[in-house]
Amino acid sequence: MKNPDPETEPDYELRRDLFARFGLAYYHSECLHRELCILSACSELPPPALITSPRVEELMSRAFSLTLGEVVVKLEGVLRHELWKDALVAVERRNFLAHHFWFERVHLMFNVKTTRQLIAELDDDIQLFDKLDARVSEYSRSMLSRLGVTAEMQADSLNRVIAGEDDDPLPDKQAIRQLNRRLRGNQRLVRVWEFKLDDGGRPLIFELADESFWQLSDVGLGLTRFKKIDNVWIENSIIKPYLPADIPLRPKSDGPWKYEWKLAEGVTFWVRPGRQERTFKWGLRRPEKSEVVKP
Repeated sequence: MKNPDPETEPDYELRRDLFARFGLAYYHSECLHRELCILSACSELPPPALITSPRVEELMSRAFSLTLGEVVVKLEGVLRHELWKDALVAVERRNFLAHHFWFERVHLMFNVKTTRQLIAELDDDIQLFDKLDARVSEYSRSMLSRLGVTAEMQADSLNRVIAGEDDDPLPDKQAIRQLNRRLRGNQRLVRVWEFKLDDGGRPLIFELADESFWQLSDVGLGLTRFKKIDNVWIENSIIKPYLPADIPLRPKSDGPWKYEWKLAEGVTFWVRPGRQERTFKWGLRRPEKSEVVKP
């Protein structure tokens, strides 16, 4: 087998360096993608006292289902304009790497000089993605701080990942697609369950006609980790007489935890923030104006 001419034809080491640089460039583009997804999800969250874990998981999953281009478009008006414009440039470069780089540059891999030019081009991409990622991270730091996410919490999360500790997986793309379909129209609410917590609280679990389960969130019904009825659940006796009812999962809202639905017999189910942090209250308003209020 003929050895490559070191003056004109790249050897194994140089070609390996080219492939490694491509992988590193794409890796940094994925890091930027994730950073932008996290920023997008956090930008939709209410103040810390009004956040629920399932709602965070929903927004994170929804953001992670977007392409880099989609999430950058979504962040217009969230990012500073000059930072947003730079993110658009990064989208163009990442798309070129993903769909065109090898097709348009493959003929340059058979010459030492042009192979080194390709490596230099990829080094520029690495710098582009890495520096922009750092700028987005710095930009989002104040937002994360307002949400109560400290540097210590982030470091602890990273350490758990490094140690191989797995968190429960986020809802997958299929779950998000199903959610998006349900949000387009009314859903039939058939039962509302409750159970008692150790602290005395009684959370509500909403069951739809398709046997899916939901919990209250800042914008209406949100995802829950419950998949089946537990033997300690009981039907809520206050709401039961006014079901079934066709409701939108995300009703019109005047702000976080400020919304209502129409149930059967003209009864309105309403939700409002509680007087204490991290609490809400709900109640029923009947046509004759009498109300039932639950903390």
